[in-house]
Amino acid sequence: MKRSIQLLTSIFLLSIILQSCSSDSGETSVAASELEQELALENDGVLKIASATYIFKTTGETAKFLDNHRDFNFIFLNEFSYELPEDNKHTIEGLTITNPETGEFMVFSGFEELKSGFVEFDVKLSTGQTLSSVLYKPGKANASSNKWHGDPMLEEPSPVIGAMIELSQQAAVQQCRAASEACSNTNGVPTVALTNGKGWFTSIEACAIECHD
Repeated sequence: MKRSIQLLTSIFLLSIILQSCSSDSGETSVAASELEQELALENDGVLKIASATYIFKTTGETAKFLDNHRDFNFIFLNEFSYELPEDNKHTIEGLTITNPETGEFMVFSGFEELKSGFVEFDVKLSTGQTLSSVLYKPGKANASSNKWHGDPMLEEPSPVIGAMIELSQQAAVQQCRAASEACSNTNGVPTVALTNGKGWFTSIEACAIECHD
């Protein structure tokens, strides 16, 4: 009788452990699939910098993920001033995008086309920050049958500029995001609407929270 009780107790404990593991696995699967579901939608390009993934949505918003978890959505309300070289190709020497109003710049160099469809390169910002092994893949609408051979590196660089600004303005963006918790607590999806000044990497002039389903 004593052995039977011990056996039943062991089976009960084992079932609890298995259920807990199954629950944890399910939560991980849901978290991972959120990024996969976003990537499955039509988009205007994907940019990966270290653990951050920026998905440029066709709505004009950018969805930012850290690993497999959605961090937040953001959009810049102002247009960015920029200049591209006349021959906008991904040459060995690099591609420089310049802010004509402030002289700020981004230099893209070391391009390597990967089998995954992404292009890997390094980026140097005028702030002195260097980003290595950045990955970029154009959206379906921007994809070329010739891939990158002889085609422009960035037909429309504004989303990439916006992602670089967000990356370099973490402190200011975090302050703007503080109000987004109220939206998240009501099961809404917050989008941080940012307004930048003439300078890319100077400061965020204004921000607002847009809460939608």
